[in-house]
Amino acid sequence: MNATRAGEFFFPFDSPIGRITLLFADDPFALTGVVLPRQGGAMVPPAGRALRRPPEEGPPSRILPFFQSYFDKRPASVPWDLLQLDGFTPLIRLVWEKTAEIPFGGLSAYSAIAEAIGRPGAARFVGNALGKNPFPIIIPCHRIIRKDGGLGGFGSGISIKRKLVAFEG
Repeated sequence: MNATRAGEFFFPFDSPIGRITLLFADDPFALTGVVLPRQGGAMVPPAGRALRRPPEEGPPSRILPFFQSYFDKRPASVPWDLLQLDGFTPLIRLVWEKTAEIPFGGLSAYSAIAEAIGRPGAARFVGNALGKNPFPIIIPCHRIIRKDGGLGGFGSGISIKRKLVAFEG
């Protein structure tokens, strides 16, 4: 997510956890990232990116229903077909798929995901793969905690992870 391409846009919207910014390409539509609030607010556009805001009625309408369902606490399937997954290995994608299977409000351990991908003992790899997740909430890496019950890490900070876990109840 470092290089700027023609047709890249950002779309901020307010949520119960603060302002979320969607990053996407519009032709064809592909979500390239989700930026969650950080202490002091989300960066829009993220550092080093020259993005444009889309027209009012545009491609974000394809992904917003997912977030509406999520924040209404209704089940929402991962819209895999809308996510830009190029550049990520099949094993990283498998970690994300297993993470996405954790139900709303549920938690799992890094080690459990490692076992689910057939790589017991690869909890650190799972943590690194989740650290590369550009689609937080959609791929719910906030639902992964340490085996000892500690929250572990989170790209947007532990306070946002706590908010998401508490929101899901």
